[in-house]
Amino acid sequence: MTYLHSRKILFAALLLGAAGSATQGVAHHAFAAEFDSAKPVAIQGVVTKARFVNPHSWIYLDVKNKDGSVTSWGFEFGTPSSLRTNGLSKEDVRAGTPIRVAGYRAKNGGPFGYAAIITLADGRKVQTGSAPDAPTAPARR
Repeated sequence: MTYLHSRKILFAALLLGAAGSATQGVAHHAFAAEFDSAKPVAIQGVVTKARFVNPHSWIYLDVKNKDGSVTSWGFEFGTPSSLRTNGLSKEDVRAGTPIRVAGYRAKNGGPFGYAAIITLADGRKVQTGSAPDAPTAPARR
């Protein structure tokens, strides 16, 4: 194999790798891939766990249904740095804290969604979503 031929193969491999990584990054962070903007959700519940991790933070809540049963929900947030910039800390969403979530349901219909805005027990509203292709404010329901 010649030196020039080896360089061409290396260049092609690097180019394909970069293209594949870029595609994965866009697909991973696309709101429309997992969530349905036509299905807004607004629920109130009690925080069971909050995870401020990259690339997406998560909050889990227990929501009491009309029949008295409880459904555990999970909501995707933005990055920890965007949450801090918007004034939200882990202390604000400790286990046992009541909050209201306004966002969008997952396309699969399960108890999972994208949180656009949360309302804390003290009345503060915090933007929690940071997906560039997500709607900014869900319809009230």
